[in-house]
Amino acid sequence: MSPVKLDQHFLIDENILGKIVEAAQIKPDDIILEIGSGKGILTGELAKRAGKVIAIEIDEEFKPFLDKMPQNVEVKYGNALDLIDKINFNKIVANIPYNITEPLFGKLLKKRVETVVLLIGKNFYNILMGKDSKWPVIMPIFFDITKVADVPNWFFEPMPRTDSVVVMLKKRQLELTLAEQVIKEFVLQDDKKVFNALAEAFVRAEKLTQKQAKEKVFEQNLPPALLDKKVAYLSNRQFMAISGKIK
Repeated sequence: MSPVKLDQHFLIDENILGKIVEAAQIKPDDIILEIGSGKGILTGELAKRAGKVIAIEIDEEFKPFLDKMPQNVEVKYGNALDLIDKINFNKIVANIPYNITEPLFGKLLKKRVETVVLLIGKNFYNILMGKDSKWPVIMPIFFDITKVADVPNWFFEPMPRTDSVVVMLKKRQLELTLAEQVIKEFVLQDDKKVFNALAEAFVRAEKLTQKQAKEKVFEQNLPPALLDKKVAYLSNRQFMAISGKIK
């Protein structure tokens, strides 16, 4: 087998593996999506408990390992970010490649998913729980976030440069404030320009007419260049400037 490729780090600590599986609270009727199955160590544990496991692996060199999985495991080879929108599941449990963490979180906002248990880099976890990024604003609107375990880098083979954290995301239970509803609707329209997305967010969240919503957008006193930018391409600073105006 060829050398391990960039961003492939395999969890070798059984205790952490057990905590990941336990946090997912797997039931016999669950359909679990696993991203980055590698040699199938976590895959096999999930398969013992779930009705079905859909394992995505980008590297077909792991096929000899994944071919030995139980019958309730379906393996798909390819990029998870391309495949995730075509798959039906109710939970995600995975040790994901660090380089897809942020785009995957963006995908999760639009998925109907009960529970997500992910092993992510500590650097991104610190961003998620900090104050200087859009993610601490966005994610708590959609999910309740719990740290399950800290994972030092020597628990992996090969050893990554950073430590990791197991996080659990569950659909938010508390009712949203009006401002949170506006931000949620705004974020979900990331294919639109800021002006149109914000106007539509006011329509949906505050039940305004289109005319009233557009007037309210102008009342935010945002720069014209910012209003003309696509939501998906906003920098953290630009997003924070917009969300800070929404009261």
